[in-house]
Amino acid sequence: MGQPFCFDDKVVIVTGGAAGIGSGLVRAILSQNARHVAYLDVAQREGEVLERELMNVFGTLKVMFIKCDVANETQLNFAFKKVLNKFHRLDVVINNAAILNNEETLYKRMVDVNFTAVISGTMLALASMGIDKGGSGGVIINVSSMLALQPYMHLPVYSATKAAVLQFTNNIATNDLYTRSQVRMMTVCLGPTDTALLYKQISEQFDNGSTQCIVSRDAERQRVESAVNGIIDVIKKAENGSTWVIASNEPPVDITVSVKEGLRILCN
Repeated sequence: MGQPFCFDDKVVIVTGGAAGIGSGLVRAILSQNARHVAYLDVAQREGEVLERELMNVFGTLKVMFIKCDVANETQLNFAFKKVLNKFHRLDVVINNAAILNNEETLYKRMVDVNFTAVISGTMLALASMGIDKGGSGGVIINVSSMLALQPYMHLPVYSATKAAVLQFTNNIATNDLYTRSQVRMMTVCLGPTDTALLYKQISEQFDNGSTQCIVSRDAERQRVESAVNGIIDVIKKAENGSTWVIASNEPPVDITVSVKEGLRILCN
């Protein structure tokens, strides 16, 4: 990369943006003089409350809440079109939305939200931002978890979705695609983060803390601010196709070489 990425005058979409890490990202990006941040979530009450608050601080044209189930392709397409129709550009997409539910009964919903929606969001972002598609290039961040990197028997489906996010991003973020599109794609694997994680038998609300690694109740959790700042840092400086761990209130750590070496060893 040349100069670090700057949010000045950029148009951004954040999924799962009504609370937790997602809302933290919305606030942080607006504070860095973005032209507009649209955030998607199914949690309508929380989304509307946050929207009013942010409009009072940053102005009515700076932020927009869109009620959207990211697992519903029609709704996700509509959300992207709404942003593009209004601003005629898109510069950053952060696929952050995820849920954690009872894995025995709602595993299909978890796969749809945590993984399939990340694919859909990535494809829509590439179609909107790629210079080969008439865009100006941009950045895609797909949020994974440290559970993608280590076994955890208690959450097999959730862990599998986060591992799938990591593998999908690493495989699509080729140098050839970057050359054509000028869209950088990176994965962030979050460690335990101090967000309100909800355990419910049936839940249709995006839990933005579910992007964290759940190791044990006694595990040290990083502050939401640390996770948010780490993701912002990755957006600004990371190379295409790289993988980063953000944990323990420490700066992001580039683990790209370790991830690739691990796969190389398995293939030999």
